[in-house]
Amino acid sequence: MNVHVERPKIAAAKLQHHVIYVSDLERSKDFYVKLFDLQFSALNHPDSSAAMRLSNQQMHFFSFGFYHHDLCLVKHRKLKVDNHSMLHFSLVARDKTAFDGIRARATAMGIPLREGHLIASAKSLPGQRVFCLQDPDKHWIEIIEEQRQ
Repeated sequence: MNVHVERPKIAAAKLQHHVIYVSDLERSKDFYVKLFDLQFSALNHPDSSAAMRLSNQQMHFFSFGFYHHDLCLVKHRKLKVDNHSMLHFSLVARDKTAFDGIRARATAMGIPLREGHLIASAKSLPGQRVFCLQDPDKHWIEIIEEQRQ
């Protein structure tokens, strides 16, 4: 007898934001704003400003326009950035124009590009374009062109 067991739906809808430790806050801010046309949304955060001062950290929040912040860059005065603890993160460009725009800005900024997925076994949809690059702290970023099925 086959019994059908319905699997529960995954509770998470999407990744809300990403926090990256950086060695030079201004350099990283310039990089991310220029490359992705991000909007600067806040310096530190009202809920954490006192904690940031006590721990000697600074935070800069940036938005793609979806949330208060989609990306947070953190500079900790005593923390050494460990580039090996995070393999990469991926961003999906909303369409061909956005994908081409990111690639053009990266090229104009002199950023070396690596074609394809960072992990060779990763699958793409037919015709989907992907490239990878590194930020100033050598964090890998995978840029994927949105494909509508």
